[in-house]
Amino acid sequence: MRRETVIGVILIALGVLFLLGRAFTGAGFAWPLFVLVPGLALLAWAFVGGREATALAVPGSIVTTVGLVLFIQNVTNTFETWAYAWALVLASVGVGTWLHGTLSDHAERQREGIRTATVGLALFAGFGIFFQFIIFGDLLGSWVGQWLFPLVLIAAGAYLLYRQRSGAA
Repeated sequence: MRRETVIGVILIALGVLFLLGRAFTGAGFAWPLFVLVPGLALLAWAFVGGREATALAVPGSIVTTVGLVLFIQNVTNTFETWAYAWALVLASVGVGTWLHGTLSDHAERQREGIRTATVGLALFAGFGIFFQFIIFGDLLGSWVGQWLFPLVLIAAGAYLLYRQRSGAA
């Protein structure tokens, strides 16, 4: 029954995407959803597919991250950010590994995932600062100053709340 549920959700999502494409002639912004939706489907399968499907968390995390990056780049017309956004793919490997370890109750895999995600996010931040501020210029007038900075603040706050709640503080 779980497999049919996942397939049913995927089919509904694809149908909605096709209908939206027909309904809105300016829906060219939505093409990254064809990457994002399969990634979300893989993640969903990892959660509901039982113990043998937990490994799908890794490719699901990767494909979902690439879909999100492409969606944001397409909406903001900032494809040059691939100069450093590739590091988010590395971070997504870590997130997927952590999810796999969590779903399969494997503590070492969880730690490995956290380490990999941390390295990927650090590379993203480092290369992002270098390329966006030094190579591309325009600190606060760009999407980085308007979007990324507030998102980093939100992520930092969420991390602090997570640490406090998990007792790691």
